[in-house]
Amino acid sequence: MPSIFEFVIVLFVLLAAWFLWSLRGQNIKEYFRTRDGKGVLKGIVLAVVFAVGLAVLFSLGGCSGTYVNDASVYAGLDHTKKLSPQCEDRGPDNRTTSNLGVRVNLYESADERFRTNAKYTHHSCAFSPDDRSYDALGVELEYKLWER
Repeated sequence: MPSIFEFVIVLFVLLAAWFLWSLRGQNIKEYFRTRDGKGVLKGIVLAVVFAVGLAVLFSLGGCSGTYVNDASVYAGLDHTKKLSPQCEDRGPDNRTTSNLGVRVNLYESADERFRTNAKYTHHSCAFSPDDRSYDALGVELEYKLWER
């Protein structure tokens, strides 16, 4: 199976499963009739169209892949345009957010373009007191557009 199909199938299965889990106990039809629900739905559709569109645009195919290939750690700083949601509005820098985490590859397609990773992420204010730091476990789908 070409990796583009793997990417699209896993994207939709993951999105559907997470969607059903996140909205359990909700009347889904009624939720998406609300202003908030319509905004969420618009974001979901745009994200899927963007991800699938770019992947299809750069896709050349592939076959079956490998599992648990690598792990990595990352650390970074993000600078927001205004007050960071992770920072209190006091201290020397309320716009710089730190992020760090771990990624573990779960699957990689034979052509090495499509990857599914498990990840842990931590975000907090970098140089001022925290307002809303967070820690999260998640999954990410990656489709490589090009490589040198």
